[in-house]
Amino acid sequence: MNKKIYFNGNIITVDNNETVAQAILVEDSTIKAVGTNDEIFALGSEAIKVDLEGKTMLPGFIDPHGHVVATAQTLMIVTLGDVTSKEELVDRLKNEFEVNPPQGDKWLIGFGYDNTKFEDGQHPTKFDLDSVSTEVPITVSHASGHLACVNSKALELYGYCGENYEVPVGGVVRTVSPESNEPNGVLEENAILDSEKKKVVISPGFEDVLKAVERVQKVYAALGVTTTQDASVEEANGYKYILDTCAQTDKLIIDIVGLVAQPSTMNLMKNEGTPKREYNNHYKLAGAKTWLDGSPQGFTAWLSKPYHVVPEGQPADYCGYGTQTDEVVTEYYVNCINNNLQVHTHVNGDEACAQFLRCYKKALEITGSKADLRPVMVHCQALRQDQLDDVIAVGAIPTFFCDHVRFWGDLHHDQVFGPERAQNISPIGWALEKGIKFTLHQDPPVKMPNQILAIHTAVNRTTESGRILGENQRIPVMEAIKAVTINGAYQYFEEDMKGSIEPGKYADLVILDKNPLEIPSEELETIQVLETIKEGNTIFVK
Repeated sequence: MNKKIYFNGNIITVDNNETVAQAILVEDSTIKAVGTNDEIFALGSEAIKVDLEGKTMLPGFIDPHGHVVATAQTLMIVTLGDVTSKEELVDRLKNEFEVNPPQGDKWLIGFGYDNTKFEDGQHPTKFDLDSVSTEVPITVSHASGHLACVNSKALELYGYCGENYEVPVGGVVRTVSPESNEPNGVLEENAILDSEKKKVVISPGFEDVLKAVERVQKVYAALGVTTTQDASVEEANGYKYILDTCAQTDKLIIDIVGLVAQPSTMNLMKNEGTPKREYNNHYKLAGAKTWLDGSPQGFTAWLSKPYHVVPEGQPADYCGYGTQTDEVVTEYYVNCINNNLQVHTHVNGDEACAQFLRCYKKALEITGSKADLRPVMVHCQALRQDQLDDVIAVGAIPTFFCDHVRFWGDLHHDQVFGPERAQNISPIGWALEKGIKFTLHQDPPVKMPNQILAIHTAVNRTTESGRILGENQRIPVMEAIKAVTINGAYQYFEEDMKGSIEPGKYADLVILDKNPLEIPSEELETIQVLETIKEGNTIFVK
């Protein structure tokens, strides 16, 4: 038996009493005792002793929403998150094409561009990407993951050619002009996210992806994350096989919770009589995933009132759009409930939130279920105050992408929602007032899973320009810590084994250089992860 004592620390346990302890005793993978230095020393005289020297220890961070395989794949493609013009984007693609030209039927793939950072705010089109190549298919995904720009060769492979082509329900193929059906290369939502369309893009080889998953876990560990998620598991993309193989070959160092996307849910998930699932070598399929709208920064979130600045080419009353009918959504929820499955639903706009609440309530009425299934509302950018009682009524857990305030808050203030509505994006303050358990995420690979930044943004609500967006939605530091630890464990039905530093729970721990409860709130984002521990084993050290 391996015993280790961590002492002389500020150990923020996140227990029900919000205890801050001095020391803990860890035996193998489990926390055995928490207390003062003297109390813990008395229990383990033979244990290895680690002096924290006044540093801070927290429970390991829990990522409540993301796409770990897709994040791994971004390590293998052209990263575009920092480009500030279409010209720079094209130049980077040209450089990659010259240095590492795709072989055979492989695509040139880029990810993460944000057109709102461009001077004209316009997406690249097929005409831009055709300057790189017209023979090799090229796709570059928007930072939201809900739009992509492709070249002419890729349009051909997708089947979006000429003026007569079929677009999956919930998808949009933008055209060169309102009078024409000729695609301009910008594809939205199910035009790229439909299961059959996902098969079109030839991704990197299987072994390369496995290596990338190993690499990306180290990135997560360096950010203090000990549990993460893949919300994109389905038959079409092979993610189940990728993650199963990683588990079976002992390639996982953090826990990964898989969610099966709607097209594959009933094929891959079984009714086990409970929404709880067990890990197999750090991986488990634990629930279902669907989506009801797009992204606000992509102007595809489904709102009840028009966008503050309506995108060019759209009518004055443009509110974005939904992706599915009530009938389809309700039937899916009924199937999930009847099979004891927790369902995670992508809802950004308030109208998408309304559809979720309406359809899940109807599904509960149809099934008569009283089970504790904890459905999750993902993103909730425009969740309204008057909708919170319905959130409570259906037992839902909102997981907020609160860092929208940081990265796109100025855009939301100026163009997406306008000054008034933008104050209440990611309404965590309202949720806290109502006693609703909620979590915080960054939707990797949209942004990396930096839960220290999540805490900072939840507490400060400052945009990139320094504007305070939603002072009334700020929350205390301790509540922000709960949102990335114990509340995340609760969301995953793991509150009995993770999320706080208490006897009997896994020794999933993170050591920080500063105490978030003591430093000025504006300095929270400067906190550094010094060490990450998963089930008693160090998986990152600075």
